[in-house]
Amino acid sequence: MSTRPLRFVHASDLHLEMPPYGLAEVPEHLRELVIECPYWAAERVFAVALAEEAEFLVLSGDVLQPQQTGPRGPLFLAEQFERLGERGIRVYWAGGLVDPPEAWPTCVRLPENVHVFSSQRVERCLHQRDGLPLASIVGTSRHEGQEIALGDFSAAPDGLFTVAVLHASAEADALRSRGIDYWAVGGNHVRQSLYGEPQAAHYPGIAQGREPTQIGPHGCTLAQVDAERRIRITLVAADVLRFFSERIALDPAMSRKDLQTRLHDRIDALRQSNPGVDVFVAWTIVGDGPLMAELRRGSLAASLLETIRSEHGFGSPAVWSLALAAEPPAVLPASWYDQQTILGDFLRELRERQADPERPLLLESYLSEGHRSGPLAAAAAIVPGPARERISRDAAMLGCDLLSGEEPMP
Repeated sequence: MSTRPLRFVHASDLHLEMPPYGLAEVPEHLRELVIECPYWAAERVFAVALAEEAEFLVLSGDVLQPQQTGPRGPLFLAEQFERLGERGIRVYWAGGLVDPPEAWPTCVRLPENVHVFSSQRVERCLHQRDGLPLASIVGTSRHEGQEIALGDFSAAPDGLFTVAVLHASAEADALRSRGIDYWAVGGNHVRQSLYGEPQAAHYPGIAQGREPTQIGPHGCTLAQVDAERRIRITLVAADVLRFFSERIALDPAMSRKDLQTRLHDRIDALRQSNPGVDVFVAWTIVGDGPLMAELRRGSLAASLLETIRSEHGFGSPAVWSLALAAEPPAVLPASWYDQQTILGDFLRELRERQADPERPLLLESYLSEGHRSGPLAAAAAIVPGPARERISRDAAMLGCDLLSGEEPMP
């Protein structure tokens, strides 16, 4: 069945209450950016709906937690909704775990162009253009402990293009069986399409990265539907601060100048590929040779970090380097373990602990007195999975550098 072409914007997990975290330090000239970026990114989402002349905007939950934003969050959203209303753009909002309908403050009136779905049942709205039906929007909000009943969702009985809006963790097969044209799902901070063509189920992800591991662009999704009901979804970046994790491989013969040049070249590439966006980047240097040993043990890493910060971190937009570290080798030479030295004893003991994932790493001695009596003590004793492996590799390399005499290990 054919349909009238339409376009709409899908966003979720704006989390206005949550500025970026996991940053060891933020320079003074970038503090406003870090504090304000959730709001600035959200404002760009609304600007996308206006620029694309969208029929409507769907919000799939976790937009804000009003108790944490204070009055600013609801007032900001009401203002943005009014901007859309002035252009005839409606908003369909399914609350998530942090923004169920009852969390919205009664003192802030929502504009008439905003429909917030009930958390008690699945509701259906008829979206019209020029008085003619264009799409059927079904949705429900969510509150803590509530399970979404997917069986209550259904396609429009008259064959109208149907969009479902919800905040949930769902399996592709369960969604596909309901015959919905487009599932606008929230709750996954990573952008993901569960399936597409001819129907689609999609998480747009967060609009703004919140911590250094959430790398690359984030924003909202523009969904375009043609007359044959084919759906094309496109990421439209809305973030104002973007995280990257970059790895640079060293050749054994490379000098400090060579490494510095490679860093500058990569920074220039990041700036060109991310125009108009401030970038935070963590650098990992991999390889072997004398320069790697100097990076691990000496002051070279700190010196290089200071240099690239001063040369590239104060522009507009800025490329600010969060850290620069040398990655320890995955495997140490077997001969180091055979040494009848303090270093050999240390490496053999560490190898035994690595071989037994249930054996404590004894990190609790590094916790504060207050933390030793809390849940962190158990977590520090037995570190799980990849974190345990990384800590063990770092400890092995640190031990090699500290126990091998004046000269750093190669």
